[in-house]
Amino acid sequence: MRRIPLFSGLDEADFHAVLKNAMPKDFPRGKMLFQQGDRADCFYIILDGLIKITRQHPDGDEVVIGVFGPGKMVAEIAMFVGGRYPASGEVVADSRLLPVLSSSFKAAITENPDLAMGMLASTSRRVRDLVEELEHIKGQTGAQRVADFIVGLCPECDDNCADIDLPYEKGLIAARLGMKPESFSRALKRLRQLGVEIQRDHVRVANIELLNHFAITGETAL
Repeated sequence: MRRIPLFSGLDEADFHAVLKNAMPKDFPRGKMLFQQGDRADCFYIILDGLIKITRQHPDGDEVVIGVFGPGKMVAEIAMFVGGRYPASGEVVADSRLLPVLSSSFKAAITENPDLAMGMLASTSRRVRDLVEELEHIKGQTGAQRVADFIVGLCPECDDNCADIDLPYEKGLIAARLGMKPESFSRALKRLRQLGVEIQRDHVRVANIELLNHFAITGETAL
């Protein structure tokens, strides 16, 4: 909790005032936390698990805004944007969350205006990260996007290879990368020539450096 920027600068009294009466709760995969347009009565701190945030377009298309894991907050801005959730939130892996009531947080802000500055800073960082991610993705092919995603999952190691598990289902990864499922499958096939082997949700990367080089340049040789 203390590593979350919004809370990192609070003293003990303010920290407990913000989280007054907040209790962790477990949510199963598939649970809808809130729907776009619903009244925003709380936001959530992710202690464990994964939450998908989506927005529905008027034409019916669903856009995945992000998939967030432990240490992240979701829907914290909704309480200030017309009091309605501007997007929907769904649990995509069994999760343990800390719901924080909007009323409690607003009361804490009244007592401590520095909290509002912390919220503004947190929001600014998220917007900046999303803009940078969009700019990065626009300059990549589908295969480069997938390669970049896989490289981001690889731990730092000396032998330049890795065995990892995909954090969530392939269809959701494709949506997160702005790709159709069939395009995602084609991208995975292309990555085989770079030493990437996928068996269901398990991935073996034979050469992390080569895969990272491809993600950045699109070139298949160092």
